[in-house]
Amino acid sequence: MIKKIDLYLLKYFFLSLVVVILCLGLTIIVINMVEQLRDFLDHNVPILKIIEYYTYFGGWIIKAFMPMFVMLAILFTVTILSRRLELLAMKAAGRSLYRISMPLLVAALLLSAGHFYYNEYIFPPANKKRIEIKEFTIENRSKKTFVNVRKIYRQISPGKFYTIAKLDTETGSGSDLKLYRTTNNRLDELLIAEKVTYTNFRWVARIGMIRYFDEQAVETFRMFDSLVIEDIKEKPSDLAKRIGKPEDMGIDALRNYIDLMKRTGGPYLRESIDLQLKYAFPLTTFVVTLMCIPFASDPRRGSMAVAFAAGAGLALVYFVAFRVMQSAGYNEKIPAMVAVWGINGLFLLIGVILMVRARK
Repeated sequence: MIKKIDLYLLKYFFLSLVVVILCLGLTIIVINMVEQLRDFLDHNVPILKIIEYYTYFGGWIIKAFMPMFVMLAILFTVTILSRRLELLAMKAAGRSLYRISMPLLVAALLLSAGHFYYNEYIFPPANKKRIEIKEFTIENRSKKTFVNVRKIYRQISPGKFYTIAKLDTETGSGSDLKLYRTTNNRLDELLIAEKVTYTNFRWVARIGMIRYFDEQAVETFRMFDSLVIEDIKEKPSDLAKRIGKPEDMGIDALRNYIDLMKRTGGPYLRESIDLQLKYAFPLTTFVVTLMCIPFASDPRRGSMAVAFAAGAGLALVYFVAFRVMQSAGYNEKIPAMVAVWGINGLFLLIGVILMVRARK
C-alpha cells in the first residue's frame, strides 16, 4: 500500500527531477547554441527552424542524460531530507532505510522502463528530423551526399556477391552492376549490366551480358536487354548512407540493419553491441539510484556538499567505466556481453553492498 510518507517522498523526488531537467537541460541547450551560432549566421537559418531544431534537441537531452538527471534528483532529495532530520524522524517512527528507499527505487525502476520505451519508440522519428535539420539546414549539406551512393559491395550468400558503381537511392536507378557467382574461389558466372533499376519491388538489369566459365576456364556468354535479378533482396533505402548513429535508431530498425549486414556479409559487431546497450543503458537509472541513496542518507558525512560529491563521484566513475567497456567491446578487446553488462552487474553489486552497510 502507498502511504502518505511514500507520496511525500515521491513528490519531493519528482519536483527535484523537474528542476534538474529544466536547469541542466537549458544549460546544455545554451552551450550548444553558442557552438552552432556561426552556422546559424553563415547559412541564414530561419528562427523557426532553430526553434524546431532545439525542440527535437531537448528530446535528445532526455535520451542521453536521463540517468544523470535521476541521479542528481535522488541526491538532492535524500540529502536535503537527511539534513533536515526528516529521515531520522522517519526511522524513529519505525521505518528502516530499506522501507524509506522503496518508493524511490520503484520510481527509478519505472523510469528505467519508461526511458527504454521512449528511446526506442518515441525518440527515433523525432531525432531523425533533428538530424535532417542539422545536416541540410544548419550545416547546409547537400542531400545528394546521402542519396547518391558510390562503390556499393554486398554479399548475397557465400560465393555470391554484387557491386554497383553508382546508385541514386531515391529513384532506385544505378549504373555498372556486376554480379559474381563463384565456387571454391573459382569464377563460375559473371553478370555485367550498364544500368540497374528498382521497379515494382524488384531489381532489373538492363543492357548487359552474362559470362559463363566452366572448369577448364572456357567462356561462353549471352546478351540481354532486360533481366530481373531475383538474388538481390535489398531495397534502395537499405543501400543508402545512414543519417545518424546506430544508437539513434529504434530497436526494430537496428535489428533489421543487423540482419541485413548478416545476410550481405557486412560488419555488424558495433551494431550488435549497440543493440544490447539499448537494454542495458536504461537500467543505469536504477543502478545509480541504488548507489546514491546510501551516500545521501548518512548524516555523518558532514554536509550536503560532501554527500553530494561522494555520490556524484561514484556515479561519474560508473558512467566513464560504462563507456570505456563499450569502447573495448567495439575493438574486440573483451567479449560483447562483458562490455555491455559487466559494469551494470558490478555496480549493482556495489549498490547492494552500500545499501546493506548503510545506517538503517
